[in-house]
Amino acid sequence: MRKILAVSLLLLVVAKIASAQTFRDPMRPAGAAPAPMHVAAPSALRLEGVINGAQRVAIVSGRLVRAGDVVNGATVLEVLQNGVRLSRAGKIQLLTLPAEATPGSVRVAEVKKP
Repeated sequence: MRKILAVSLLLLVVAKIASAQTFRDPMRPAGAAPAPMHVAAPSALRLEGVINGAQRVAIVSGRLVRAGDVVNGATVLEVLQNGVRLSRAGKIQLLTLPAEATPGSVRVAEVKKP
């Protein structure tokens, strides 16, 4: 029992020492400043279409969204007739469809009630 306790304690000490060490980039010269940390930029949002009907919805970055939905960290504030208004990181962003249809893009669709 003592042997198991001693081995466990030794393993904990070794793990603590290993985690406390900082590893140096072998390709960076000794004494050089560490490389700056890069923060990933928020992913770009792409408006692909708007569907007008009883409740207006939009296709943003491949997802069907309504007002209040969150897509790629942005909250959809409002789905407009030809775009969407979003909020991300305290900033308001407006995405609109191009004036002319581009090949492969979805255009505004009007859903008519029978």
